[in-house]
Amino acid sequence: MTKAFHRPTRLQALLAVSALVLLGATGIRAVQAADNATASATAVVLQPIAVAKFADLVFGNVVAGNGVVTLATNGARTRSGTTALPTGVAGVAARFDVTGTGNNTFAIDYTGSSTELDDGGGNTMAVDWITEALTSTTASGKTDETTDAATGTLSSGAAYVFVGGKLTVGASQAAATYTGTIQVTVAYN
Repeated sequence: MTKAFHRPTRLQALLAVSALVLLGATGIRAVQAADNATASATAVVLQPIAVAKFADLVFGNVVAGNGVVTLATNGARTRSGTTALPTGVAGVAARFDVTGTGNNTFAIDYTGSSTELDDGGGNTMAVDWITEALTSTTASGKTDETTDAATGTLSSGAAYVFVGGKLTVGASQAAATYTGTIQVTVAYN
C-alpha cells in the first residue's frame, strides 16, 4: 500500500513562512562561529637615571665692598659694589652630569641646598643659586636666579646642570673661608 503525499495548502505554506519571519524578528538568528582579536603588551625598562658632580662651585676671592657677587653659570663674575673683585682665583660654576636613557625628560630638585655660606664660626653670607639644564657641556652664562631649571632632557643619554649664584658680601664681612652645599636630585618625568 502506498501512502499518498499530502501537499500543503496555500494557506498552510503562507502560515509557515509567516512563522519563520516572526521568529527572525524576535531575535532568533543563526549562531556565528567564535571570533577573537589580540593586542600586544609592551613595557620599556629605562636605564637608571644618575647624577654626578663634575665641578664644585667657586665664587673666587671676594672682599667687603663687593656687594652682591654674581657668578654666572659659565663662571663669569660681576659685582654690584664699588670695590673691584680681587683676582687670583677664577670663578667656577658647579656642573652636574646626568645620564640615563636618551631623549627622555627628567625633573630637577634642589632641596637640601644651602641658602647661605657659613664660615663655621657664626659668620654667614646669603646665596641665591642660578641654575640651568642643557644638553651641551658649555653653559650659556645665565645670571638670573629667579627661575630654577626644573626639568632637563637627556639628549643621547646625557644632560648637564650648571649652578652659579648670587653671593651677598656684607660691608664688614669677616675674613674667612665660607662653605655651603648644592644638592641636585633628578628623576625621570
